[in-house]
Amino acid sequence: MSIREISAVVFDLDGLLVDSEPLQAWAWDAYAQQFGTSLRDDVLERMLGLRAVDAAQIFVDLLRLPVPADVAMRERDELFLEAARGQIDARRGASALLEALREQGVPLALATSGHRRYVDLALASAGLSGVFDVEVTGDQVDRGKPHPDIYLRAASMLGVPPERCLALEDAPNGVRSAREAGMLCFAIPEAGSPNGVEDADEILGSLGQVLSMLEPPAPYRLAASARPGQP
Repeated sequence: MSIREISAVVFDLDGLLVDSEPLQAWAWDAYAQQFGTSLRDDVLERMLGLRAVDAAQIFVDLLRLPVPADVAMRERDELFLEAARGQIDARRGASALLEALREQGVPLALATSGHRRYVDLALASAGLSGVFDVEVTGDQVDRGKPHPDIYLRAASMLGVPPERCLALEDAPNGVRSAREAGMLCFAIPEAGSPNGVEDADEILGSLGQVLSMLEPPAPYRLAASARPGQP
């Protein structure tokens, strides 16, 4: 059995590390109601894991709203950010996993579709500010997930080849992004449901299972490299 060595771990944010998706959905629905309609489940499923600008385009197109996508994104963001202050918590096992990896000297990156203003708010609210060596947000790349740009940029900033990075994801668009970048990908989907993330290398039930997948007899091993800025 061949062993794949992992030198860095790259995390998604929403739905994986922080429990923000119910509030995200509420804000989209509240905005839709201003136009006499509501957010349908099938529309929400297509929006999950995307940058706000890309999600907004799907939102206005499928709900046929009489507003440009950039306006919808901006106005909905104001609803969401106002409601989100202090209301976003870290998901179970997130802090423990991050702390364990840092203790082992593993370089850590965040690769999220969220824009910088939201990401700063979410990390602060969840007590995760300053944890990552590298943070890549959706407004730093030309193409969001499911394109590989976010993950490729994270690997480049870490100074680690993508094939030696482990990506942790919860949504189909994120899994496709990580796999397209050439990374190993573990999916930890919401409520343990594997729907849509079947292309991941492994599907886990919780963040607490990640470290055990990097030990024998699993075919993956941590072989940490130096953190960015360290010799």
